Amino acid sequence: MGDTATFDLDLLTADDPHAALAAARREVPVMMTASGFACALTYDVCDTAMRHPSFTSGLIAERYRAALPPGPAQDELAHRINFLDPPDHPRVRGLVARVFTPGRVRALRPWIETEADRLLAEIADGGPVDLRARFAHQLPSYVISEMLGVPLADRDQLTAWTEAVTPLLGVEVDPVEKAAALDASAQFAGYAETLIAQRRADPQDDLLSALVAAEEGDERLSHPELLSLVVTLYSAGHRTTRDLFSNGLFALLSGDGYATVAGDPTLVASAVEEMLRVQTPTLFVARVTAEPVELGGVQLDPWTPVLVFLAAANRDPARFTDPDRFDVRRDEGAALSFAFGAHHCLGASLARMEAQVMLDAVVRRWPDLTLADGFEPAWWRSGPFRGLRALMVDPAGATTA
Repeated sequence: MGDTATFDLDLLTADDPHAALAAARREVPVMMTASGFACALTYDVCDTAMRHPSFTSGLIAERYRAALPPGPAQDELAHRINFLDPPDHPRVRGLVARVFTPGRVRALRPWIETEADRLLAEIADGGPVDLRARFAHQLPSYVISEMLGVPLADRDQLTAWTEAVTPLLGVEVDPVEKAAALDASAQFAGYAETLIAQRRADPQDDLLSALVAAEEGDERLSHPELLSLVVTLYSAGHRTTRDLFSNGLFALLSGDGYATVAGDPTLVASAVEEMLRVQTPTLFVARVTAEPVELGGVQLDPWTPVLVFLAAANRDPARFTDPDRFDVRRDEGAALSFAFGAHHCLGASLARMEAQVMLDAVVRRWPDLTLADGFEPAWWRSGPFRGLRALMVDPAGATTA
C-alpha cells in the first residue's frame, strides 16, 4: 500500500468496519481517500489532530455554507457548537457550560432511574424482545425531552427529524437523502423557533429556558446559535446515547462480560467505558487544516479535510492491550469516543450517566439476559454514526427487580 495507499470510505458500510480500519491502521497512521480526505487512524495521531491548533472546526462550517443551499440546514450546521472556532467557540461553550452543569445532570439521575425501571417493567419477561426499540430508543428521548422541556407527545416527531437530518453530516450524501434532510431541517427549525418563543414569553425550569437567558456581561447566545443548540442537543442527547447503549450491550452479551457485570454490579461504570471504546457510535469526527501541517508523516495542504477515526484510535494496539477484546475490568485510560481538546463533548457526563443507569437497571432485572436465539445483527450507518437496527434479547424469564 505504501505512499499510494488510499482508504475506501465505502468500507465503513460493512457489518464490521473495524476490520477495515484495523487493516488500514496496520499500514500507515494516516491514509488518504481518493477524494482528498486525510484519515487519522492511530490513537496518538487522532489525539494530535484534535488538540493541534492547526486543525480547525470553523472551516467545516464554511464547507457547509458552500455545499448547502441557503436556509435552515445551512444556518444550523454553520452555527453548530462543534463547528465553531475562537472567539465564537469559547464564548458559546462557556455560556452553555454555565447552565448545562454537572449539578443539573446529577439532579436528573433519580428521575432517570425511575423511568428506566418503569420502561423495563412494561416488557414481558417470557420471550425475546427488541431492547433497542423498547428501551434504548425510548429512555434517552425521554431524558433530553425532559431537559429541554419538549412535550413528550412531540418526541417521536423530533427523533424522526434528527434521524432524517443526520446524512448531512456525512462525507458523501445521497441526493434523495439530502432532499429529505433539508426538508426535515426546515421543519425542525420551525418547531425550535416556536419552542424558543414560548420560553422567552414564559420561562420554565428547564435547560432551554436557561439557554435562552444565558448571558455573561455583554455576551449572549445569538438566535442562530440558540436554534442550532436545540437541534444539536436533541440529536446528540438521543441518538448517540441510544446507539452507545445498544451497540455496547450487544458487545457485552456477545462474550462473558454481561454475566461478569451481573455478578458484580460495581463493574457497571467500567463496562460502560468499554462499550464506548469497543463499539463507539461515532466512527469519526472531522477537522480541516488551516495551514500546511504534518500529520503522521503525511504533509497536508491548507484546507485539507481530516477524518479523525475515533473507532480506529479506540482499538489501537499501541494504546490498548488486546484491543478487540471486551474487558469489563480494563483500566488503561479513556478512549477517544467523546473526543478531546477544545471540542470534548459537553454532554459526556450525561451520556455516561444514562448508559450506567440503563445497564444497571437491565442487569438487576435480568441477570440471565442473553442474545435471542438466531439473532444476527444488522447495522445502519449515516454520516459518521453507526448503530444496530435492532437488539433482540431473551430475558430468560428471570427477574430480581
